[in-house]
Amino acid sequence: MLDSGALSALCGRSTRARSLLEGLVERDFVIAVPTPVLVECTTGDGGRDAEINRIVNVLTSRGSAALAAPDEATARRAGQLRYRTGTDDGIDALVAAAATMSGAATALLTTDPDDLESLLAQHPEVIVVVV
Repeated sequence: MLDSGALSALCGRSTRARSLLEGLVERDFVIAVPTPVLVECTTGDGGRDAEINRIVNVLTSRGSAALAAPDEATARRAGQLRYRTGTDDGIDALVAAAATMSGAATALLTTDPDDLESLLAQHPEVIVVVV
């Protein structure tokens, strides 16, 4: 799973982010980008958003990534996580909640682990990886 920091790091040509992502894709991991991440990464201006759009298109066209819109259950879990930790960042809460929904081992790639680690403190199946 990619948060907005991880997606932006890929645009910024972060070799660490690209290396981690390539390793996951090579091992057939599914890469998910929660749609609220696009709120933080896009502007609505095609020129400014070109690199984000290119990366999302490459990931989805290869079948290695899926854009995942939160459903009601995910939104409610995000609210629970946000309330429990006292954060006011709804998008981080949605990303954290999305990472927990399958119950399977999940890696959440980010550039800002503090809030996500707090949100996910009771979910050891999700590891936060700094890119």
